[in-house]
Parts: sequence; structure tokens; C-alpha cells
Amino acid sequence: MIPPASPDTLSAMGRTSGRICRGFRQLRNAPATWQLVRTLVIIQAVPVIWNLIIPPGANSPDKLSQAQTLLGLKTSNFLAGDFWQPFTYALIHGNRLHLIVNAAAIVLLGCKIEHIVGKQTVRLVALLAALAGGLLFLLLTPYSNPDLETLVGSSAICLAFLVLLTTLAPESRFLPVFVSGKSLGIGIILANLVFTLLNPELPTGPLARFGAHLSENLFPGLFKVSHACHLGGALVGYISGKYLLRPRVTIESLRHAREKRERKTLPKG
Repeated sequence: MIPPASPDTLSAMGRTSGRICRGFRQLRNAPATWQLVRTLVIIQAVPVIWNLIIPPGANSPDKLSQAQTLLGLKTSNFLAGDFWQPFTYALIHGNRLHLIVNAAAIVLLGCKIEHIVGKQTVRLVALLAALAGGLLFLLLTPYSNPDLETLVGSSAICLAFLVLLTTLAPESRFLPVFVSGKSLGIGIILANLVFTLLNPELPTGPLARFGAHLSENLFPGLFKVSHACHLGGALVGYISGKYLLRPRVTIESLRHAREKRERKTLPKG
């Protein structure tokens, strides 16, 4: 015979099921997040389906590669007049796995953020993160780096959502690292800043030499990722979170400010 559950156990089970139900509600009621993910999937799917219908031949270029060249961010193309690329690079991905990973991160993080701050803020943060990531890529990525010749992917948006969430909940513990949100957010920013400055192609002296040692001996693919782009997205998430948590103006605060001004203007006698 199974003994009855204790009140503490029932309470804990209720809290767990409540969190699960709340998570499903957040996933269901996040139109801006799902709109972003649908856009990413559609833009990626169009050239892929085209290649399936009309396989590229010797004289027929791959449509996905064409889309990446058109929408991806490349310094030479941007300087030649493709001014849309600092925005559109986040809409196209390198391959299906790249898209799936970023789309999953956007869903898991964006739905929770949208439940807290609303759909308009999610859209604005995504736009600013893409722009900031693209600009830092242009400024801090060596023009001659063949591994990062063209930037694609929405990783800047993912980093912005993650750091925004950690900034809005600085005391929360984030799994699986078991650190506070504040520590995790600052750690992400500092890590991407350090990796950006360690790029062997940058004129950063000993930092560049140490980065070259890491990439040659320990982590061969370390600088095939745009840490500068990730840094831009993370900074947008942090600044957005601090802005949302700023002190709000209330009637009471205005009244106190007025009384303080009036005390200063009273004649002294």
C-alpha cells in the first residue's frame, strides 16, 4: 500500500506543476517571439526549398549561398553601399543546425521576457541587438579575417535576451551554472569582451599573441565565431534591463521634488 503524500510533498508538487503550467502559458502567449522565429524559418526555408526544386548545377549558383551573400554582413559589401546588412544578417543562418539552436534560444528566452516586459520591448531589443552586433562586428573584426568574412545568424539577439533576463532578475539562480543572474550577465559581457580583444588579427599586442596561442594549440575554432557581435547583443540586453529597472516618476516623487525646491526658495530671516 502506498502511503499518502505529506502536506509538504503536495505543496512542492503544486509549485512544480504551477511552474510548468506557467512556462507553457508563456510559450503560448508570446506573439512577438513566435513572429520573430517564423520570420527566421521562412527566410531560411525559401532558398533551401528553391535548391530542392531546382538543384544548383555548374552554371546555377546555390540559392542559400546567394541569400547569405545578399543578407549577411560583409565589410566590403557594406562599404560598397549594402547598408541594409547590419540589420539583415540576423535573419539568415549558416545552416539548419545554426538556425535550430538560435531559434530554440529565442523561444526559451524571448517568451519569458515577453511575459515580463511586453511584445513591443521584445521587438525593440531584438532590433537594437542586431544593429549593435553588426556595428561592433564592423568595428572590431579584422577586415582580412577569412573565417569571419561574412556574418550571419541571430546570436546577438539570443545574447541580448539572455543578458536582459539576468539583468531583470539579478538575484535569481540560473541553471546549470548555479550563479546569480547579476554574475552571469556580467560574466557573459566580460567573456565576450576578452575574446574580442584576444583576436590574433587585432593590434592588441600581448592579448593578440595569447589569442593566437589559444587558437593554434587549444581551441582551433575559437575565432571562427564573432565575439564582437555577441558583445554588442549582450551590451544591448544589459543596458535595456537597466533602463527598464530605472526609478519611475510618481506623483509622490514629484511632490517631494517640488517641496524641496520650495524650501530652497523660502526667504531666510
